[in-house]
Amino acid sequence: MCLVLTLFPFPLLPAENPGPPPPPKSADPLLSPTGDFSFGSESILKACWTEKELRGSPEDKKDRPAPPGSSGPPERIKPKNRRAPLPVELQGSIRSVQPPDGEKILALTFDLCESHGEISGYDAGVVNYLRENGIRATFFMGGRWMRDHPEKALQLMADPLFEIGNHTWSHRNLRKRTLGKIKEEILWTQAEYELLREKLTARTCAQNAGQAELDKIPALPLAFRFPFGTCKPGALKFLADSGLPAIQWNLVADDAGYDHTAAQLARIILREARPGAIVVLHANGHGYNTAEALPLLIPELRKAGFEFVTVTGLLTRARKVSNYSDCFELKPGDNYRYDFITGVRALPPQRKDRMVFPSPVTGERKPRI
Repeated sequence: MCLVLTLFPFPLLPAENPGPPPPPKSADPLLSPTGDFSFGSESILKACWTEKELRGSPEDKKDRPAPPGSSGPPERIKPKNRRAPLPVELQGSIRSVQPPDGEKILALTFDLCESHGEISGYDAGVVNYLRENGIRATFFMGGRWMRDHPEKALQLMADPLFEIGNHTWSHRNLRKRTLGKIKEEILWTQAEYELLREKLTARTCAQNAGQAELDKIPALPLAFRFPFGTCKPGALKFLADSGLPAIQWNLVADDAGYDHTAAQLARIILREARPGAIVVLHANGHGYNTAEALPLLIPELRKAGFEFVTVTGLLTRARKVSNYSDCFELKPGDNYRYDFITGVRALPPQRKDRMVFPSPVTGERKPRI
């Protein structure tokens, strides 16, 4: 018998609070089936954008150089709202969950990020397929990506199929950043989300839908993902205190590997899919053949009985959460190559092929970031 423990959405706390609130009580089993959550408002989505605007174009996928000075902070550097601290069951790096017996739930997650000097793209093919087929998913947005793609970010925020997570401001490797810089990366992104949401709520098309519809769009992102999947204890503690579960993954499709075909990507996921899995993919144009893989993948998973949920839906329906005190891709230590790639760890002298590292999935040696 499962005890009911409602963990999402956590209540928002006043911006100025005289001391931290007591942490939520835990229970055993850790989480219980409470159903999935819907996000956004269909009426706002359809009122504020035309079908053509929502569909986007192939041009959206292309990268372009960032203009000088584009890496600065958002208009507001601290969010007005904050969330209650996480219960102990959701602290740490979350890789997967154990669902209730017989429930074949799985979370598809897509990263939307960009690094220094670039404005990355938006893979309309990924989003269009998810919308056309009613697939729930979580998009982890970088703060700079949101600022550079405000309309696309707002469309995703307003779509009831999708949940938005925080993917830091500038997609840096946080393993070697100071705690002060880590907090900036997280808080700036929370603030940028708030700023965009405020701009949406000021539009007549959104106001005409009514306050009840506006309230369906969360005031803040409800989850977080580390760039490169690299973390450290201080960052995990700050996230726990901020009410943001750190969502890793346990199924790497490796769509950032430029030489994977759509069929290969689909085959990897179909082979490794398990109830409670978290799949990491990309929708910023850096996922090669990701959109083309979805029609090969989604119908087969549905035939196998899988249901697609957001990350929050996965957590709220879980009997147990698999979390760790460190972050890795498939096994401890396998993401240290990103320390070399991002320049925070000296490359061993014997390694001259600086940008070439084995894929965590296939073992092939190829350039990837």
